[in-house]
Amino acid sequence: MAAVTKVRVLEGVQSVETPDDASMTSHRIHALLAATMAVGLCGSTTARSAVPSFIAHTIATGLSRGYQVVVSDLNRDGKPDVIALESGSSQLQWYENPGWTPHVLVAGIRAAINASAYDVDSDGIPEIALAHEFANDYASSRGIVSILTHGADPTAPWTAREIDRLPTSHRLRFVDIDGTAKRVLVNAPLIGSRAMAPDYRDHVPLVMYRPGEWKREAIDEGEEGVVHGIVAIAWNSDRRESLLSAGFLGLHARRFDNARWTRTKLADGDPAPWPKGGSSEIVVGHVGSEPFLASIEPWHGNQVAVYRQRAGAWTRHVVDESMVDGHTISVGDFDGDGQDEIVAGERGGRRSVYIYRLTNAAEDQWTRQVLDDGGMAAAGCAVSDLDGDTRLDIVCVGTATANLKWYENAVDVKPTKTP
Repeated sequence: MAAVTKVRVLEGVQSVETPDDASMTSHRIHALLAATMAVGLCGSTTARSAVPSFIAHTIATGLSRGYQVVVSDLNRDGKPDVIALESGSSQLQWYENPGWTPHVLVAGIRAAINASAYDVDSDGIPEIALAHEFANDYASSRGIVSILTHGADPTAPWTAREIDRLPTSHRLRFVDIDGTAKRVLVNAPLIGSRAMAPDYRDHVPLVMYRPGEWKREAIDEGEEGVVHGIVAIAWNSDRRESLLSAGFLGLHARRFDNARWTRTKLADGDPAPWPKGGSSEIVVGHVGSEPFLASIEPWHGNQVAVYRQRAGAWTRHVVDESMVDGHTISVGDFDGDGQDEIVAGERGGRRSVYIYRLTNAAEDQWTRQVLDDGGMAAAGCAVSDLDGDTRLDIVCVGTATANLKWYENAVDVKPTKTP
């Protein structure tokens, strides 16, 4: 079993500079070390002088159960736009960069839960896969998967084509499974057909669709309980992407080789007994060339856990255990030091977003700073260079706070890479 180190949180100070013009929708957040936590076995802390700072900009308010953000250029102008998915809304909207004018992608939908963008026809504007008609209960969930396609004017409503109905369809990702840059769409339902709360005991069928036919193909049913997070990542020597998943059974990697899928266990996640253990979200970051895993654990959990490879195994370290309803995790090198920081958000508790920085790689020591204190009940965040200055920015959507914000990177140095 992986070693787990407990952490302590020392709340500090956040400096906020309020604009002179009260009508402005942005304010400068200087995160001066809002929380410090040690992950090394000795429990000591270290500090670095270069701390990322961000300017927070409000894109939209009054959202209905904001759930996910997707960043993609939707009008072929070279600027990344933002899709904000609202589970309580009957329409899906995107916001045009740089002025953030809202446009309706599709109307007349219900209970949207996830989206993924990929340019299937290579015309420079992506198609959007959308999972909607979602419910946690299998019998109540229609689980519709639709493909949205633009017309002559991408700011006008898009055409929606239903391709499948798989109850509790919950996470969609386009994945390059064979290294050809021709991606398939992976669908990870939340639960299986016989799963019942609170144990959710049943196998979960992961499936995929090849663009064009969009016919459902089985991947496997190796997962049990709840599958909450998936991510596509190319971390082997070739260009093929693996599919990483987070759920009640922990963290797994899937790879498509010789026309078949293989599934490899990475880690167990939180070791608590079923159904209180496992993992909820998964992302891959890097310390130089060394990859690490970052996860929220357990399902909708209170922990941010980091896994680094030691002696051929992924070793788990809890870097925060104070979150309430943790629901989103991302990575990016915001301060240009060659080490990815972690961005994690909680829907409950303080309704805040945090950044975690590796301050001592040899001893696995991390520090936490507050990105947004109480103003963003983040259900989903994404990392991208939104303003074209080569620095990585952050965009988040809030559930209880009903808002959409982007956080402009104001650090003086530029990142060494982009995700």
